[in-house]
Amino acid sequence: MNWQEYEKYVFENIKDSFPNAVCTFNSKILGKYSEGTRQCDVLVKQNINGKEYLILIDAKYYSKKIDVKSVEDFIGMSNDVNADEGILVTPHGYTKLAYNRAENDPSQILLDILTLEQLKNYQGYCAIPYAGNHAVLLSPAFGWVIDARQMFGSLALSYRKGFDFDKAFAEKEFIYFNIWNTEEDKLTVEKLFENQIELLSESSNVLESNIENVVVNGKKLTTRKTIIENYVSPEYACAIEYPDFIFFGVLLSENNRENVNFNKLKQMISKTLPVKVRHSKKRPHNNSNRCTKH
Repeated sequence: MNWQEYEKYVFENIKDSFPNAVCTFNSKILGKYSEGTRQCDVLVKQNINGKEYLILIDAKYYSKKIDVKSVEDFIGMSNDVNADEGILVTPHGYTKLAYNRAENDPSQILLDILTLEQLKNYQGYCAIPYAGNHAVLLSPAFGWVIDARQMFGSLALSYRKGFDFDKAFAEKEFIYFNIWNTEEDKLTVEKLFENQIELLSESSNVLESNIENVVVNGKKLTTRKTIIENYVSPEYACAIEYPDFIFFGVLLSENNRENVNFNKLKQMISKTLPVKVRHSKKRPHNNSNRCTKH
């Protein structure tokens, strides 16, 4: 396979992964900072609730692992074309420095690096968890995937790429997501989190809990950190309020990855887009007004 065949192969796989989007190969787009034309290996455009959602894919046909400079160049280009998400595809993976640079980047862009094998087994890059008529478009943070199965009362899960849920649960490193319908119960986000703390207190010894408002990517979020006796780590939560519903995620994490994973959760929540669901016929729906706990 030469580099032209490699880029074409990546394009065909991406096109299969986004059947309802406009995927273009070897396209050009104007950079907002460079004010010049930028060449893109693959560009994916989707219209979601009237907003254009842009995904930039760069196919790196390198004979060795991509390095930190390649990641920085890609981040810069993704910012220049105002991409919402960026995916680097490479045959041989990436160096530790390259991985750390992508994982810890503070920009608004959702980044990921995939090998060809991971691209072929493209695992849950986007999901639309819903309850009743309320839903969000949800994309994972760097190095994580979305699992759209509904387990333990949640609407979706997220955990590290290459894991299945059993492994993520065993490692105690995953996020679960849910929706609270404020049309049916007009709770504020703060009150919802207070109720969750009360539920935790019924079965566990809550040592400390803090709720605060933060701004991420220009959106107001509410976060909660709850320290529970004999838990593997503090429980982190993050929520955003949309008209008629609250969308929130709850994280459990390894002790040495708490901060980076909490940042991943905040990025995921801040990048959600609200979606209205129209059902073609009457069917039972999950009860969104449920606080889940472990």
